[in-house]
This record gives sequence, C-alpha cells and structure tokens, in this order.
Amino acid sequence: MTLLAAPLFTADWTLTGALVSTAACVVAVVALARLSDDELAGRSGGWRAAVALLLWPTSVFLVAGYDESLFLALAIPAWLAARRGRWPLAAALAAGASCVRITGLFLALALVVEFFASGGPVRRAAWLALPFAPLLLRSGWQRLHGGDWLTWGQAQEAGWGRQLVWPWESLASTWQSALTGERAALLFQMELAGALFAVGAVLLLLFLRRWSELVYVGLQAGVLVCSASYLAVPRAVLLWWPVFVLVARVSARGRWWALVGYALVTAPLMLLNTLTYLESVRAG
Repeated sequence: MTLLAAPLFTADWTLTGALVSTAACVVAVVALARLSDDELAGRSGGWRAAVALLLWPTSVFLVAGYDESLFLALAIPAWLAARRGRWPLAAALAAGASCVRITGLFLALALVVEFFASGGPVRRAAWLALPFAPLLLRSGWQRLHGGDWLTWGQAQEAGWGRQLVWPWESLASTWQSALTGERAALLFQMELAGALFAVGAVLLLLFLRRWSELVYVGLQAGVLVCSASYLAVPRAVLLWWPVFVLVARVSARGRWWALVGYALVTAPLMLLNTLTYLESVRAG
C-alpha cells in the first residue's frame, strides 16, 4: 500500500516507500503524542509516548518503506477520534487502516468494544460496520478471482509457514530454534523476548481493565504466540500504541526513571536492529 504512491514522487520505488513511510511516521507520532496528552488529562507528557515508540527495537520499519507507519497514521487518529466521541471520523480512518493491513480487523473489533464501553450514542452504532467493509471486500474479491474467503491466510501459510498451533507447540519450536547456536538463533531469541513482552502487556491491560485496548492487543498477541513459531513479534508490537501510552502514563507521574530504564533497554536494541537491517539491505 505504501508504494502505490510511487509514481507521484519518483521512479525509485525504494526511495518513495521510505518517503511515504517517513511522512506517515510523523503523522503517527504527532497523533500518538496527542492521544497520550488526552490520557494524561492535561499533564504535558505526550512526547514520552512518542519517544517510547521511536525507541522500540524495531522502529526502523517505521521509515523503511513498510506499511506499519501508514497503518499507524490512520489507526491512531481513529482511536483519538473515538476517544473524543467523533465516531464517523473514527470509523472512516479505521476503514482506511483496514485497507493497509489485516490488523484493521483487530482495530475494528476494539472500536466496537470502545463504543459500548464509553456509552456511545446508539444512533451512531452503524458507523462501526465501516472498518469491516474493506476486509470483506478484499476477501470477496479474492473469492471471485479463483481463491476463497481465506486466501490471505493461505498465502501466509505458504510463504511464511504461518499456521495456528497450540501455544506450547509454538513456544517449543521457537525455543529449539533459539538454541541452535547458528546466527539465526539470535533472531529467535529476540522473538522469545518479544513474546514475553507481549504476554506482559496483555496481562497489564487486563489488570488495568482497559477492555478495548485489551481486545486490540490481546487478539494480536494470541495470534502471534499461536503461530507455528514466533515470527516478527517485536515488529508487531510497533502497532500497539496502548503500550507506549502506558509507558508515558507511568513516567509522567514523577517516575522519570521508568522512561530512562525503558530507553536503556530498548535504545541499544533499536540501534542493533537498525544496523542489522541496513546491512541486509546492502547485502541484498
């Protein structure tokens, strides 16, 4: 989706992808800061959530021509609009996010929970169907062109070996790969760390009773830890803005050390991942 705008800028698709992703990243960061400011009820500190996002170990993908930043540039404003009771705008933005990634399904479900949890006006409930429309249209198009309704999932299984298994089977498979002693073992070790972080985030949201955000994060975490093996878990966390908002909330309450501690852990990993990614690009 990011590269669809390529002809508007330059014939260099790689450069265009990076430009579009970077612009979308700026929009997402500003929206995240505003959402966090709303959470802090007037206490300035939204920048902390933005810093937490940019220091996440896989943040290089926000500017590398992938679709994470474009999704966030639509999804976070959608959530912000929902929190402010602007449901038509929230639904329209979420529909745009659903055009970018299948993750829009989890966003659409979370918006339904947020609507009823916040006591949204019943007359606007119909707007909640809009974010599901791109997903249904995409599946219908695939069905009409020789596939079926679940072609996307089949492609994931064929190309990446992703299929749902019991969580202990996925853990065992990833654990075994992480102990091989080969170079790829480090990647699987990071996947294990990412999965542990994901489980912790889900439990924290459950403890705080943040139901709509739990739906958004929890469903994604469930799918990731039930795949044949852990794959791109730390990268998926980039889309979990509720986690970065919580980092801002904790550190804004006089606990500056929380953000410092977060940065001391994530910043070196972010630099390592960025260098690794750039080396892979050059090697390719």
